[in-house]
This record gives sequence, C-alpha cells and structure tokens, in this order.
Amino acid sequence: MKKISKPLFTGIILILIYTRLNNSGAITLTFNKFFSFFSIFIYGGIIAFLLNPILKFLEKNKKIKRKYSISILYFTLILLLGLFFSFIIPRLTRNIADLIENYPKYISIFENSVDKYRHLLPFLKDINILNELLLLQQKSLIFLQQEFSFLIGQFLGVTAKIISLVFSLIFSIFFLGNKEYFHKLTKDILDTFLSENTSNKVSILSKKIERVFLGYLSGKTLDSIIIGGIAMIGLSVLNIPYVILLGIFITLFNFIPYVGPFIGIVLGATIALFANPNNTILVIIFLALLQQFDAWVLEPKILGNSLNLSMFWTIAAVTLGGSVWGALGIIIAIPSFALIKELYLIKNTKEKPHDIVE
Repeated sequence: MKKISKPLFTGIILILIYTRLNNSGAITLTFNKFFSFFSIFIYGGIIAFLLNPILKFLEKNKKIKRKYSISILYFTLILLLGLFFSFIIPRLTRNIADLIENYPKYISIFENSVDKYRHLLPFLKDINILNELLLLQQKSLIFLQQEFSFLIGQFLGVTAKIISLVFSLIFSIFFLGNKEYFHKLTKDILDTFLSENTSNKVSILSKKIERVFLGYLSGKTLDSIIIGGIAMIGLSVLNIPYVILLGIFITLFNFIPYVGPFIGIVLGATIALFANPNNTILVIIFLALLQQFDAWVLEPKILGNSLNLSMFWTIAAVTLGGSVWGALGIIIAIPSFALIKELYLIKNTKEKPHDIVE
C-alpha cells in the first residue's frame, strides 16, 4: 500500500483546519458520530491508558503476574468507586443541604460578630451587613439550584450509559491484558500508511505524551487527594463543619497552580467565619501552612521537575485551557504546554530520536 507523503498529509491537515473555521458544524457532527459509534472502545482505551502505569508497577516492582495484577487493580478500582458513591456522595449531599438550611443562622452569627468589632472599623458603620449577606444568600441559592439541576441532568445521563461504562471497563481489561499486541498493531498500521521516518516520530511523540501526561495527572491526583485528606482531618480537629464538602473543593482546586490553593483557603475561612468564627484565624493558618507544605515538600517529592514550566507559562496554560475547555482544559493544559515545550527543545537542540525515547 502506498504510504501517505508529507505534502499530502500536510494538505489533509490544512483542509481540516479550513473546514473547521468555515463550517465548524460539519466537523463537529462527523466527530460526534464517530465518537458515539466507537465510544466504548475509546473509553476503554482511555481507562487502560490511565491504569497502565499501576499495572506496570505491580508487574515489574511487585513481580505479580499480569492476570493477578489486573484482578487486584480492578477489584481496588471497583472498591474505591463503591466507597465514593456509598460514603462520600451521601455525606456531600447532606453537607450542601445542611449549609443551605443553616445559612440564615450563620448570617445572624456573623452579624453579631461584626457588631462586636464595628467600632474598631469605621467603614462598617455605614454598611448593612445583614442586607448584603441576604443578597448574597439569594444569589447563592439561585446558583446552587442551577448547579443541582445541571448535576441531576448529568447524573441521569451517566445512569443511562451504565451499560456502556461496564463494556468500556471490560474492553479496558482486554486492552491491558493484550497491550503488547495492540502496541504492535498500532505500529504496523503506522508503518503501513506512513513513511518509516514519520512512523518513528509518531511513536516517539506517543511515548512523550504518555510520560508527560500520565506522570503529571497521576502525580497531581495523588498529591491533591493527600492534601484534601489532611485538610479534612485538620478541619475536623478545629471543629469546622462541612469537612467533606471543603475537602473535595480543596482537592479539586489544588489542581490549579498558584490560584487554586488560595481559593481553598478562602473557602475554608468563609465557612469558619459563618459556623465557628473563633477558629477562623486558626483555619487560615492551618490551610496556609498545609499549602506551603504541599508547595515545598509534597508536590516536589511526587512530581519532581517533570514539567519544568515557569510561573508565566503555567498561568498562561491555566487561563487558556480554562477559557477553551473549562475545568477539563485547566487540568490538561499544563501537561500540554509542558509537552509542547519539550518537543520544541528537542527540535531546537536537534536531539536524535534514540536519545529521547523513554
């Protein structure tokens, strides 16, 4: 079979870009149909891609045979999912409902606290704190109602696809159990349609993507879960309510560099200010120290210098990714920028392919 030449490949890419700019609906419709048809295989491949490093660890480091490693891996995964849906979700729901129900009481407590110190802060004399907080309550309730409606719709959509998810998990097991075969099959397809040089470059790029993306996502996920867990324990000791809700928020916002930890501190301090004002300063100090521990000790230990992005490019990645793809964009933008930087350095320094294969 005749291989695709570089000019032809470039022409195809340019045509796709032109079509995307001038008739975005056609590309989107085609992609949606393709994704819908192959979704089970695609999701199965993504699950296998994410779990493959753990399988490698069990096989190489723990010397456990593949079939037993896969059994341990999926048993643990199902156990964690069951724990999440049976323990975390019900308590998170109760936290949110209780917060909404007790919001007026917290406003009253906060108003009384402000009255005690109003004479020390002259600018508070002309501000009706209660009215401002009631207005904030109305806006918050509207926001929560909208978010709950969205989440319920998403939950129903996910529920309707449970069968697809089950099949995706089955296919992911099949992909992991026969990953060498699929690696060879992919390489054979590349060699069939592309030149040897281009095929090698694609293989090298795939290894880079696997190392950078999996290294960052797995490391950052572990780091964020540890920080969220420590936060929940510490806030419980400080007698702050809604620790499940705050722990999840702190875990999620920890994925956002620089800004995310600050948002976590603000959320914790706000809940403490309403529910337990006497411990607000202690909450701020605890969360600030926790974030410093994360920044200087835990994150470097887990992630090391794998991304090596400056603050400017990290913030640029977060801003661009968030504006284009929302929360998912924030998560994948940072390793994407790191990958682009690494490929640029390889190109710029003219490294040889065999020098960069991981």
